Amino acid sequence: MNVMTKREETLDSSPKPVKSAFRAIEILEYFAARQKGATITEIAAALDYPQSSTSMLVGSLETMGYLTFSEKDHLFRPTLRVMLLGAWQHEAFFAKNSFVTDMKTLAMRTKAGVMVGLRQGIHVRFILSLLPSLKTNALWFPPGVLRPVCRSAAGKVLLANERDEDIERIASAANAEAADGVQVNIPALIREARECRQRGWAQSLDYPRPGWANLAMGLPRMEGQPEMAVTLGVRKESVELRRDDLIAELRRAMERLKR
Repeated sequence: MNVMTKREETLDSSPKPVKSAFRAIEILEYFAARQKGATITEIAAALDYPQSSTSMLVGSLETMGYLTFSEKDHLFRPTLRVMLLGAWQHEAFFAKNSFVTDMKTLAMRTKAGVMVGLRQGIHVRFILSLLPSLKTNALWFPPGVLRPVCRSAAGKVLLANERDEDIERIASAANAEAADGVQVNIPALIREARECRQRGWAQSLDYPRPGWANLAMGLPRMEGQPEMAVTLGVRKESVELRRDDLIAELRRAMERLKR
């Protein structure tokens, strides 16, 4: 009897899946089964893919924020964004003590847009975005959107984890690609990062548009995940009137996540 592998069975079934989409899903399923990081060589060998196409697929998943690469052990791992794909279903069955529930609570208590992002080079990619309600006048970035790491509050929080010389290097690279008039003042950015290290939060006023603002704080470290930050997006006058209250709500949310 000709025994086919599960993968062969799937590929022979009708209708046939689009190869690149099929392989991208299989890579994520591979990590779900493996439950630890992997190299491109290991992924290609396990799934019987060409190394070149595996490298391109993994690179695309990393660019989109679904995988992260660790310089320490040279392994790729899924990010929180993978979990968030099904978070709405998790919420329906296990509403208590979930990450998304905590972020929704933060949005409701602050009346602000709540966004979670991670750094990718000279940008922050937001992987979760929530509004307290559709009628709320709050700032919101769609999931997957990129924002400049040197200008957004989330980016400043994430830069605060870097050494001053690394911040200078990242900011120089960002300025080289930025349009005229939007380059950041590097010494001022380094001062902001130092302040953020001391007080634990950062802000950006009149960003991304005049009259808007965002406050950010680092998320507690999660094993195998890159550093992430949570941002509150509100009107500028709201930050000026309620800054202390908003920061207090951010701190309470971070403490809940540590439990």
